Parts: sequence; structure tokens; C-alpha cells
Amino acid sequence: MHWRKIGTGIAIGFVLLAVIAVAGWQLLADFFLRLYYETTYQPRRATMADAKPAPLSWKLSNVPWIAADGPLCQSTSLQMIAAQHGHLQPRPAIDLLMSFTYGFMMRPGGNDLIPFGLDPEVGMRNAAPYLGLQRQYYVTDEPDVFIALARSFIAQGYPVRVALDMGALYGSTEFIGHSNVLIGYDEEHFYLYETVCLPPAPCQPGQLPAGEQGIKVSTQQLLDAIASQARTFQYPWRYNLTIFTPTEPATDLRPVWQQLAQTILGASQYGPPSGVAALEQWIDEIEAGRVTPAQIQATMPLAARLRRENAAFLSERFATEPTIAQAASQLAAAATYYEQAAAATEPVQIAALLRHAAAAERAFGEAIRAYAP
Repeated sequence: MHWRKIGTGIAIGFVLLAVIAVAGWQLLADFFLRLYYETTYQPRRATMADAKPAPLSWKLSNVPWIAADGPLCQSTSLQMIAAQHGHLQPRPAIDLLMSFTYGFMMRPGGNDLIPFGLDPEVGMRNAAPYLGLQRQYYVTDEPDVFIALARSFIAQGYPVRVALDMGALYGSTEFIGHSNVLIGYDEEHFYLYETVCLPPAPCQPGQLPAGEQGIKVSTQQLLDAIASQARTFQYPWRYNLTIFTPTEPATDLRPVWQQLAQTILGASQYGPPSGVAALEQWIDEIEAGRVTPAQIQATMPLAARLRRENAAFLSERFATEPTIAQAASQLAAAATYYEQAAAATEPVQIAALLRHAAAAERAFGEAIRAYAP
């Protein structure tokens, strides 16, 4: 009995040490996540002093409504805002400036592969100068401050971009990280241009001229949706809004190419793997039988579409740059492998196809890195 008590005490001690260690790691992870948001998002803490007096209702009439038919809310948001300022670009051009529809990310805490690369908040910050814009990212924990500031900016002529939970916005229980553009308000509502017109959004994909009413949501719906995304992503604030103000356009594309190469090639040493490293880890998961057919079908068709769109855009826009045109052919090849992987049924065959795709993605990234060292 004596040794059993000692053994039980030692076991309990190890359990407590494990709990403390886990808690310590969680605290450390929370610290670095907060540090990431504070340093890369470059938030400005808003107060009532930032909001200028605004009329009881206002609506912008010079923003075109562009709605995608796929999960392309981030670059579509910036596409609409740039168009308002006279810089209308095809969405793939915005994707390039943002490094948005390039590369991969592994979802933290799971084995889902996401066929998008750079954090879109960082991508918007990087892309804005090439569209003659400067990004200003405001945050607050106070709903009254958010409402006053959003109304103030709209009344000054600025569409307001918000990151929010699409599911919460439209009454769905599914969380959907999202980005929308506010173009008007009245005493109890905001009017937004939905960027992705797929369920649960009550609209159709396409482009409508400036001046459309948009989708009317209650102010409380909007606040709840923004706060829901903040909770899910563990932002160190509850509400966010972004505006873009005019500035002298940037013309040196070397930073764009450098960021693109980094996004494509990715990393696996710190944090969730990204880029080719993420794809290769996912292939290992497929070979180990830890990826379901549903996960493959959720990822491969979209990856094929995005890579094919990007390849076509790069080939056309940079037709006089042989290095870029040749590199783009690697993305087209990767797209073909993703299409074939989506049609395959055997894990061994899927993995083999994706290893060819990973080689093509790597060749693209290395060519871009050599082009703009």
C-alpha cells in the first residue's frame, strides 16, 4: 500500500506537470499569435475621436459590385475598392499583387490543405501601393466606436472593407471566414456588396454597375459576424475595418515577385507548413490514409482552377518576359495534375500525381526567385 501511494503520487505529479506544460505552451502560442497580429496587421486602435460627424444615412454610388463564384472574397474586396479609385484590374492581377491564389497552407490543428498562400490581410497591405492606395486597418473592442467610424468613412466617400464570419452574417451555424465591402448605412442597417455570391449569400455571381443598393443587414447582424471572426481567429480585438486612401502608385514589382516566390516555396520549420512544404506534407498524409476523399474533392478542383487562372494571366500579362511565361507553364502543368488527382480514386495514384504537381510548383517558385533575387 505504501508503494502504491507513492506511485499514485508520482503519477499525479506527472499529470500535473503535463497540464502545466500544456498550459505553458498554450500561453506561449497565444503570445506569439498576438504578436503576429500586432506586427503584421499593423492595427490602429480607433477611438471616437477618429470618427467625423456623419449624416443619419448615406450610400456610395461610385463602387461597382463585383461578386465571385468561388472563395475569392479577399482579392474581390480589393478589386472593387481599387475600381472606385479608377484602378480597375482583373481579379488575377489583384491575386498576383497579394500572393493570394498561389501556394498552400495547412489548416492549424488539422490536415486540411488550403490552396491559398499569403495571409490576405498582409496581401492587401502589400498590394495596395501598386493600385495607388494605402491600407489603413482600424480595430476596436467597442461596438459604438466601430459603428461611428464605419459611418464616418462611408460618408467621406470610402467603402469600408470588413473581415467577418459569412455564416453568422446570413444566419448559418457554419463558420465561414470572409471579407465584404460596406457601401452604405441608415439608422439601423448597413448595406454591403457581397464578394462571393454562393450560399448562404442571397445574391448571384457577376458584376453590377456602381449605385446598386447591395444587401441590407442589420447593424447587430454585422457586429455579430465581425465579432465571430475575431473569436475564431483569436484576434486581440473584437471589430475591424479597413479603408484604402489614394497615394502615389508603386511601380517596382520586384517585391511582388520576391513575396510570390516565398509564398510558393513556403516553409515547414516554424508554424503550420506552407507552400510546397504544405503540399508535400499533405501527400504524406494521403499515403498514410489520413486524408478522406471528401477532403481531396474539396481541395483539388479549386487548386486546379486557381493555378490555371494564374498561369493564363501571367502568360498574357507578361508575354514579353520569357522567364515569367515559361514559369507560368509550370502552374498550368500543376493544374493538370490536380485535375487528374481529383478524378483518381486510389491513394497511391493520387499521391503520385500530387508529387508531380509539387515538383511543378517548386519549379515555378524557383524560377520566380531567380527572376527577382
